[in-house]
Amino acid sequence: MAEARRTGVVWTLALLSTVGYGALYYAQPLLAVATEAQTGWTRVQTGGAFTGALLVTALLAPGIGRALDRHGGRTLLSAGAGLGAVALLILAVTPPFPLFVLAWLLAGVAMALTFYEATFTVLAQAVPAAVRTRATLHVTLVAGLASTLFVPLTAWLLQRGQVGGAATGLAALLLVVAVACWVGLPATGGRERATPLPFTPDATFARLGVAFTLARVVTVAVGLQLAPLLLAAGHPPARAAFLAGLMGLAALPGRAIFVPLLRHLPPAPLTALLLGGVGLSALFLLRPQGVEVAALGVVVFGLCNGALTLARAELLAGRYPDTFGAANGRLSLPVNLAQAVTPLGAGALYTLGGSYAPSLWLCVGLSVGAAWVVTGRPDLKKP
Repeated sequence: MAEARRTGVVWTLALLSTVGYGALYYAQPLLAVATEAQTGWTRVQTGGAFTGALLVTALLAPGIGRALDRHGGRTLLSAGAGLGAVALLILAVTPPFPLFVLAWLLAGVAMALTFYEATFTVLAQAVPAAVRTRATLHVTLVAGLASTLFVPLTAWLLQRGQVGGAATGLAALLLVVAVACWVGLPATGGRERATPLPFTPDATFARLGVAFTLARVVTVAVGLQLAPLLLAAGHPPARAAFLAGLMGLAALPGRAIFVPLLRHLPPAPLTALLLGGVGLSALFLLRPQGVEVAALGVVVFGLCNGALTLARAELLAGRYPDTFGAANGRLSLPVNLAQAVTPLGAGALYTLGGSYAPSLWLCVGLSVGAAWVVTGRPDLKKP
């Protein structure tokens, strides 16, 4: 594939991930609150529908990975953006609750086809291994702005047209992206085999699955509880909001420094270092009353969490280059299931313990365990 064509693929995938995450994930809390105000539904109802979407995403990931290995991404990723638009258009008409749930389940299918798991697979097919890490960095740097762009955009759309107008506007963006994927992605990105190469999980894959599942529990638990934790520690709402936003911004330089760090550290030790950093940030947040300590914890967390996105792709693509889609999809199942159930577990720990300390200490322990799992396998250091 020519250099100009590869660049177009990278930017198309970056656009897809940005709009996919922004419209289907980061917009959800604001859409949920507005929907509750219009319908009288409870947070349990709107949150339950979104949890169902995340579960659908997790369960479909292995099959979608295999399909991408076989067929490439043009049709599947274009369809994913289109399905997301359809789901949002259903939400725009304020449907009865069963149809509301169905729309979010459909959005779950769209998430599986537009989030990093799918875009990284197509990226690995489209670019040479020598430039894969840098191309992945470009995608994640752009998509890392999804929350920064789409939270205020969704709020503005809700002010202008309530749920119907906001959902319609977001759906229109996804339709534009669907067309961009159809035009910008190669017609055949897979390996065009009658059947894809079989992927058999080995001991290394099992260890990676454990490590990144534990990591996802930690990152979701810390990210979810950060704002209320800071408020409970006595920080004013404006400062708490600023620090919570700083977490997302810090992820961008974390991704930017990952590539130069790879020149000095192999992927496995670097991943273990990042996992340890996430655990260290949880330690800082155990006593976040001082703004300096709270800011340090937030920045360390954001840097390490942002870089872990690239670390996962680097380890999988280096270890399973011919079955990356299947391996990535299989790994996504436990990781995304952990993402779906962690909010419930974190809430239960807070209710039982009366503070955020139990879940933060658990995050420290899980981070240490994940780092040990990664460094405890010499074969992870092999290309």
